[in-house]
Amino acid sequence: MKVSMPSGRAHGWGIAGEYLTREIARLPHVDGVTLHCISGHDFRPMNPADWNRINIGYCFFENDIEALRHTRRAAREWDFIVAGSSWCEYQLRIGGVRNTSTILQGIDPANFFPAAHRQDDGRFIVFSGGKFEYRKGQDLVIAAMRVFMQRHDDAYLACSWINQWPFSLATMAKSPYISFNPSGEDCAAILQRTLHENGIPPERTYLAPLIDNTLIGQIYRQTDIGIFPNRCEGGNNMVMCEYMACGRTVIASDATGHADVITSRNAFALTGDSPLLINDAAGQPSAIWHEASVEEIIEQLESAYLNRDMCVHKEAAAADDMKQLAWDKAAREFHAIGVRLASGALPG
Repeated sequence: MKVSMPSGRAHGWGIAGEYLTREIARLPHVDGVTLHCISGHDFRPMNPADWNRINIGYCFFENDIEALRHTRRAAREWDFIVAGSSWCEYQLRIGGVRNTSTILQGIDPANFFPAAHRQDDGRFIVFSGGKFEYRKGQDLVIAAMRVFMQRHDDAYLACSWINQWPFSLATMAKSPYISFNPSGEDCAAILQRTLHENGIPPERTYLAPLIDNTLIGQIYRQTDIGIFPNRCEGGNNMVMCEYMACGRTVIASDATGHADVITSRNAFALTGDSPLLINDAAGQPSAIWHEASVEEIIEQLESAYLNRDMCVHKEAAAADDMKQLAWDKAAREFHAIGVRLASGALPG
């Protein structure tokens, strides 16, 4: 079984590609089958030259309305389409894709494992991660943290937000919650200026540089809680799950891909979201996302701040639940699909 995916250590697809390529190579070979990265809402393979006799696509998408314009054609072209979340699988089935299932992204326990909190230094450090863009909701983080940091002098913000794609960074201009004016500066300078202009004290903020995935856990473990109010996630959110695997709880939107991992036991779930219609560049409906309430984020921050014992219980549950996510497990699930297709047990 071949794998046609990107590689890299600083972005999601690259990390997934490296782990799946390695783990699938350890399993018995299945001739004539290729696992592909589906890189867009039109469900085309990232590398068409790798098209094989039997083809399995792995997809993560957020623009559900746009995706539905292509699913019936995709169902005819692909032998099997694996979704990165139950939410994505549901959309595929609505669109007529019958040969589909969900396989969640894994976590490397060698890099992401529980550790004791840093020695009490009088700070309450909140972490926010993911590339800075409208979909991932860092504007909601800024709006909530501005209030929270005004109330609590010991509150700090640690961010891992570097975005290597200017078109994606520019989407934050849609936000009604913050002032955002992208310029010709590099991403780090834009983010530092944005935080300052929106009332986040620079002396109480740490903005991480782009860092190798094997090292980011060192930052996670220096913080007390994470915030992930993402408006939509096509997968289980690798950054959030890695953070939780380090024995830290999160305040997170309980919708779309997050719903596969977020529970009241392991997180402070954001449930008061509102549907948000997203239009494409031509003004046509492209997606329905879910926008968390800034007020609810602040309420959950206060709850975590005032109830540290509750955080401890949620942290233990988060670390335990994330043990279920493993790259070797994901590889075996992909391999089993390939074996069934190659044997004719699944229609193709």
